[in-house]
Amino acid sequence: MLFSRNKKPKEEPKQEVVGGFPFFLSLAALLPTGILFFVLALLQIRHADPLLAVSFLAACLAGCLVAQIAIRGHISVLLHEFKHALISNLVGNKNKRMKIEQNSGHLEYAYTKKTAHYNAFIALAPYIVPVCTFVMILISAAVAWGNPLVAAVLVGFGYGADLLLNARDISPVQTDISLISGGYGVGLAYITAWNLLTTALILAWAFQGIQGIAALFVTVSKALFTVYFWGSGTTPEIS
Repeated sequence: MLFSRNKKPKEEPKQEVVGGFPFFLSLAALLPTGILFFVLALLQIRHADPLLAVSFLAACLAGCLVAQIAIRGHISVLLHEFKHALISNLVGNKNKRMKIEQNSGHLEYAYTKKTAHYNAFIALAPYIVPVCTFVMILISAAVAWGNPLVAAVLVGFGYGADLLLNARDISPVQTDISLISGGYGVGLAYITAWNLLTTALILAWAFQGIQGIAALFVTVSKALFTVYFWGSGTTPEIS
């Protein structure tokens, strides 16, 4: 991925290290949150409808296999660069040029001082944005409203494809990750944290529906209040 600070086009846009305080702050919050949510979601398996859980997991596996076989070459590169472009647009940047080849591609975009701190998120977008899952959620809302089993299969298939695509291109030679401030390890930690959180939310929904997601947030909220009161040295009053 290539990007330039100025709006004036350059013949050879130079890649630079991206990331900064907002990025590291989000990582510091996201990593423990992702781990906590993921563990709590796994604990909810014992409350899950066995048929829904098995169907969801089987659909995930099918999604992985189909993505591995069918989403390759130009299609894979296009989807990779689309994720860069999607987040770039959402934060207010102006995309200039996208190049798609058989096994490589890049996106050029212009950013401002106001949007510069989003560059790290744009760089890591192909490894954290579950586009296939989102599409399947929309489809399930349209055709499987009120049918949890069909919805679980559709969303599971989409998320399985996303898991495969998000993980397949992870490599130390990927400049998307290696150019993150702090190096490849920091970029990989952010990718892992984000995917743990996303997986936790999807699993909680697949196992228990909206109630499962609500249970995650309630449990985490209680934990945060406990930490706050412990750190402040106060005791909550219950009336």
